Amino acid sequence: MVTRKGFLTGGVALAAAGGVRGTLGSPSAGNAALTTPDVVFKDLQTVKMLSGGGRVYALSSRIDSISLSTVFVSPEGKILVVDGGNLTRGGDGRFLGDFLHKLGGHVDYWFITHAHGDHYGALVTMAEKPDFYGVTIGELLYNFPDCEWMLKREPGSRPYLTNFCDNVLGKSLKDVKRGDCSLGRVVQFGSWSFEILNAPFLCDGNTINNSSVMISVKAGGKTWLETGDMGVEGGRDAMKKLGSRLKHDIVFLAHHGQNGTDKEFYAAVKPEAAVWPTPSWLWENNSGGGPGSGTWLTNYVKCWMQDLGVKKNYLLLKDYLFV
Repeated sequence: MVTRKGFLTGGVALAAAGGVRGTLGSPSAGNAALTTPDVVFKDLQTVKMLSGGGRVYALSSRIDSISLSTVFVSPEGKILVVDGGNLTRGGDGRFLGDFLHKLGGHVDYWFITHAHGDHYGALVTMAEKPDFYGVTIGELLYNFPDCEWMLKREPGSRPYLTNFCDNVLGKSLKDVKRGDCSLGRVVQFGSWSFEILNAPFLCDGNTINNSSVMISVKAGGKTWLETGDMGVEGGRDAMKKLGSRLKHDIVFLAHHGQNGTDKEFYAAVKPEAAVWPTPSWLWENNSGGGPGSGTWLTNYVKCWMQDLGVKKNYLLLKDYLFV
């Protein structure tokens, strides 16, 4: 039995024990879209979770940074990317560009949860290459509040956000179709689907994080909730409006596992598994003086997961492949 102390201090409660470290098994014969990309992962943990084929890649940051990057590949080879990774030093974008190119090169839907560089940054890095790593996008989906409205509340975001909106969305990707990202839209990609669960929640506190748009993905017999960096206020609004529809099998924890949505939100989700898009220093609450030296709230969220009976926690210090 895993104790709370064990969960807080080490990896023994993580679901890594249920995975198989190493290379992937052979893909199904004749399905080129599911051929394992010839990409060197830092570390790859394979977990048998899905039914009916298809794959879900939950990717860690190449630079031990906060980020979010998920790639859903349906049994038919249709691809949905959520966010993509951090802007800092470009490592996440270079990795993802190469990865997607070797995965076939076409992303059917690319969804951005909100306007922060640790989520849209991979797109910025990829856009710096004239050929975009040989990758094409069918639909780019995002629903950002007005840029100047956000910048009045978070002026420190100006250099990165204006560059993204003006140079990437306005120039490099200006010819990419902007998909409908309105509340309630349901999109089929192969036999899998996703739904836009909310419109941006607008408030003066924690403004851009709270404007995160969540999606519900039905993939491999499971429901996956991507929360972006949703804050307490946005989470409570979602609870009020969605009610029992918040229930999902797997949740990607908000704001990298700390200072995001509250315990009541996760109680409403009732997940059987949680994915932590959380770098090592944040997991350890380490601001440079050793574990526990920081002011982050990660350990509280670890306790919530235990209290709520979450059976498995996948920590993205390595890449996970769900099959």
